[in-house]
Amino acid sequence: MLGMLKTIAILTSGLLLAVSALLIPAHLRSIDLAVIELCHEEGPTVDGILTESIRSSHIGSALRVLEAVDLDPAKTQAYKAQIQTLIAQRPSLLASGGSDPILEDFLKLVQFTPNEDIETLPILPQLLPRSERASLSGMLSDSSNANVAALLGARNLPGLTRLHPASHAAGAPYDAGLLTLALLIEGGHFSPSLAQQIGERATQASQGTPAAVLALEDFAIATLSLGRQLDHRSLADLASIAGSLTDWGQMAALFRAQPDRNDTLYTALRFEGAPAPVFDYLATYSETGNDDLDTALKNGAGATQELLEKALPIYRPNGLAQALATTFETYRPKSLVGLSLSNRNGALALKALLFVLSGLAFALAMAEAWRAKLAEVKAVERSTPSVIARNFFVSLVVALTLWALFEPEILKTQITESNSDSTPRIKFMVADTLQSLKEPIKAMQEINQVTLLVLALFFIVQLVIYSFCLIKLKEITEQNLSAELKLKLLENEENLFDFGLYVGLGGTVLSLILVAVGIVEASLMAAYASTLFGILFVAVLKVLNLRPYRRQLIIEANSSKIGNDSNIAL
Repeated sequence: MLGMLKTIAILTSGLLLAVSALLIPAHLRSIDLAVIELCHEEGPTVDGILTESIRSSHIGSALRVLEAVDLDPAKTQAYKAQIQTLIAQRPSLLASGGSDPILEDFLKLVQFTPNEDIETLPILPQLLPRSERASLSGMLSDSSNANVAALLGARNLPGLTRLHPASHAAGAPYDAGLLTLALLIEGGHFSPSLAQQIGERATQASQGTPAAVLALEDFAIATLSLGRQLDHRSLADLASIAGSLTDWGQMAALFRAQPDRNDTLYTALRFEGAPAPVFDYLATYSETGNDDLDTALKNGAGATQELLEKALPIYRPNGLAQALATTFETYRPKSLVGLSLSNRNGALALKALLFVLSGLAFALAMAEAWRAKLAEVKAVERSTPSVIARNFFVSLVVALTLWALFEPEILKTQITESNSDSTPRIKFMVADTLQSLKEPIKAMQEINQVTLLVLALFFIVQLVIYSFCLIKLKEITEQNLSAELKLKLLENEENLFDFGLYVGLGGTVLSLILVAVGIVEASLMAAYASTLFGILFVAVLKVLNLRPYRRQLIIEANSSKIGNDSNIAL
C-alpha cells in the first residue's frame, strides 16, 4: 500500500513538472503566438506610423498600412476621414500617393485629372503614354544630377534582350522603367551609394558593356514590377530601404509572386525596414508564411520584426496539443512569455529541464511500482549504476516524446535553400509562387536534424532496454539461490534479453510506415538504424554480460554436483 502511495505521489509530481514545462511558450522550430502578441507592446505602434504618414500627406502609405493591419473599425474610419480631407485639399495626392514636389510639377505639366475614389494610382500606367514620357524626360533633362543624366542617356540602349529601347514602337515599358528610376533618384529617395551604382550601370551600358546592359535591363524590369503595383510615394518608401541592387530585385520578385498582396507586402517591408528578411521568410515558409506574416502585421511593427528576426513559423498545435495549449493560456504567467521573448534559449533550456525532470519522475514511479510488485525478491540498490542509467535514459525518452507530441514540427524536415544561387534572376514574368524564387534541396536524402533526432531516440530507447536487462541480471545475481535455479531464472528472462532486437525491428517497420504516410520526414538510414542498434545492444548484452555470468553459474553448478557426488560416495 505504501509503495502504491509513493508511486502516485511521484507520478503527480511528474505531471506537475510536465504542465509547468508546457506553460513555457518556447519551441524549437516555431515561435508562440503569445510571444508575437507581447511584441505588440514594443516598437513603433500602428497608430504612430499612420499618424506620421497622414501628417506628412503620405496617403498612399497610410492606405496600404490600413488595409494590412487589423484596427478597430472606428479608428479605420477616422483615419480614412483624415485622408479624404487631404485629398479634397490636394487632389494630386491620388496620383502621387504623397507630397513630392518633382512629381507634382510633372502632374501639373500633363494636366492630371483626379477621380472621386479614395484610391491612389500606380506610377507606371501614368508614364506609359508617349506624351507623358516625353514631358517627364524633358523636365528631367534639366537636372544637375549625373545619375539622372546617365539614365536618360540609356533610353535608346542597343543590345536589350527582353525589352525594347524607348525609340521602338514597343519601347514604352523600358522607357517608363528608366524614367521611374530617374524620378526616384531626382527626388533623393534612393541612398546616394545606390543611386551612384544605378548611374554607373547606366553609363557602362551606354558604352556597350554587355554585363551592364543586362544589369540595367534587370533593374528596369524590377522597377516595372513595382511601379505597376505601387503609387509613387509607396515606391519611394521602398526605395529608401533598398541598400543594394539585390534588395530592389528581391522586392520586385515579392510583388511579382503575389500581386494580390501588395498592401501586405508593402507594410511588412515598411515595418521591417529591409527586404531580405521578408523575402527569405516567405521563400522558406511557402505554405504558412503568408498567414503568419498577416498575424504578425496585425500585432504591429514590433511583432513583425520579431517574427522575421527569429525566422520561424508561428506555433499552431493540433488535436490534443491544441486543446491543452488553449487551456494553459489562461493560467500562463506573463513572466514566462517575457522570458521566451527576451531569452529564447534560456526558456528552451528551462523547458527541456522540466521535461527531463518529469521523465525522471516517471522512471522513479515505475521503479517504485516494480519494487512494490516484487516485494519478496531482493531489490537492486537505487545507487547501482545500471539503475541510475535506466532512470536517466527513461527520462530522456519521456522528455523527447512529450516534446515531439506538443511540437510535431521537430519531426518535419525544414526545407532549406540552396546556397549556390541565393539571388533570384529578375525576369519580366509573373511567378506562380514563392517556391520558384529559390531552389530547395531534397532534405530526405541528407542527414538532417530530423534524422539525427530519430537516431538519438532509437539509441536512447536501446540504452533504456539495456539498462533494464542489466538490472534484471543484477537482481538475479543478488538472490540467495543455487546456481541451477539462477540458470533457470536466466533462461526464463531470455525474451527480455532479446527485447532490444524486437524493439529495433519494430522501430524500423514503424519508421517506414511513418515515412510512407508523411508523418515523419527522416531518411531511410534512421529507420534501418533502429534494427542495427537492436542487434548491437543485444549482442553486447549477451556476449559481454550474460555469457560470462552463465559460464560462472555453470561452473558453480557442476562444482556443487561433483561435491555432492563425493559426499554420497563417502
